[in-house]
Amino acid sequence: MRAHIGKTGLTGVANYEHNYMELPFENIMREYRKKNTINIISRYPHAHFLEIGCGADPLFIDIHDFSNMVVIEPGKLFYDLAISKSKLDANPNIVIINDLIENTTEELSQYNFDFVVIGGFLHEIKNPDVVLQVVKKLCKSNTIVYSFVPNSKSFHRLLAYEMGIIKSLNQKSSHDWLFQRQSSYDINSFNQLLINNGFVIRESGSYFIKPFT
Repeated sequence: MRAHIGKTGLTGVANYEHNYMELPFENIMREYRKKNTINIISRYPHAHFLEIGCGADPLFIDIHDFSNMVVIEPGKLFYDLAISKSKLDANPNIVIINDLIENTTEELSQYNFDFVVIGGFLHEIKNPDVVLQVVKKLCKSNTIVYSFVPNSKSFHRLLAYEMGIIKSLNQKSSHDWLFQRQSSYDINSFNQLLINNGFVIRESGSYFIKPFT
């Protein structure tokens, strides 16, 4: 089954998508992030797969050993990209939904997910706890959930702080304001966000030394 489920009326997403695609260092970061994500996925069962927020690179491009994969993408541009790329994939068991995860709980409850990827957006939204609680409801006791966000203690921020360019590691950058990012996390505070929402941390860490903004 391949399903393409469109949804209109998601506001404030189009500008985000275009701005995101224009970030000068994002293409480099995206490659390293994808390699790390695929490496982690390969170590755990992932026959029944949920990706929330696929961005420009849905994981079904690189991962093929699944029984079914559901992709939730609220952005129309990224949704359309996922649709076009899914047409090149030989696996028919791909479902792509253009909506917010909060609106799809009942629909997704039919799946028995053993691996969930939450894309790098939890720092950008006002309601990360709501999203995590929805994900929690979709999980079995042994479901693996993997997520990533920018590190507020990244090398480039530490350097800027020591040089006096920023007054604190949590100070918002021009990109933070552009993307209306709501929160900043280091490894400890991000782990705590997940723990507070009922998850158990199996492993955590960073994957790249980011030298530039």
